Amino acid sequence: MREIEDMAMKIFNAYEDVFYEKEKKKIFESLFDKYLPIADTVGTMEPYDAIVSLGHRHRLEFDQLVKALKEQSLI
Repeated sequence: MREIEDMAMKIFNAYEDVFYEKEKKKIFESLFDKYLPIADTVGTMEPYDAIVSLGHRHRLEFDQLVKALKEQSLI
């Protein structure tokens, strides 16, 4: 499942790259708010760890997150 960790790192790095671009950051945060609580119900995980957990435990939602980020040209 190395592909999940690689994609999670790609997503996290892309998020850090647009951290100061308000509109792009808003899209990331909206998608993170939608998908990451599925894997991180308490909300205490770092985004990378939550994305990895999502990929391992909820692959369909992980794939939806990746698809949404690609559609927005964020990854």
